[in-house]
Amino acid sequence: MDQLESMYRKHAPAVYRFALGLCGERSAAEDLVSETFVHLVAGSPRIETVTALAYLLAIARNTYLSGLRRRKREVPLRDEIPAGGLDPDMLLDDRARLAKVMRALQDLSEGERSALLLRVDHELSYEDVAAALGTTAGAAKVRVHRARLRLARALECEGVDHGARSDT
Repeated sequence: MDQLESMYRKHAPAVYRFALGLCGERSAAEDLVSETFVHLVAGSPRIETVTALAYLLAIARNTYLSGLRRRKREVPLRDEIPAGGLDPDMLLDDRARLAKVMRALQDLSEGERSALLLRVDHELSYEDVAAALGTTAGAAKVRVHRARLRLARALECEGVDHGARSDT
């Protein structure tokens, strides 16, 4: 049980960020994190060669997809940002920008969105992205590349400055 608790403390924040990127809603992301660790306890790791984080993110993704299939509908997007003593106008601008980015992410295919979040947000190697998605490293690179292009185009159409690419 100590190993599970240690794994939870170490990886739950990353799994939550990934889950929030997938479903776009805080409460759904929290539920997905819980379900991910329940599945971890219920099953046994089948993929010995990947990192624990990649394995957990694969569980989260599969759990999310199972939930989508059951519901047969998209979860509504909520653009929540905690208030923190910032200039209200700046906060509104940031909220509007975040909402546009989250909408653009939700418009990507699930495979592209997952690959991009795993690579950029979680800084996984292409090999770990591939393992989490059940594909090859080459296919993971293609998904990330396509996701970046589609996201950049969508943000450009929305008038959002998306900045320069940070890695390939």
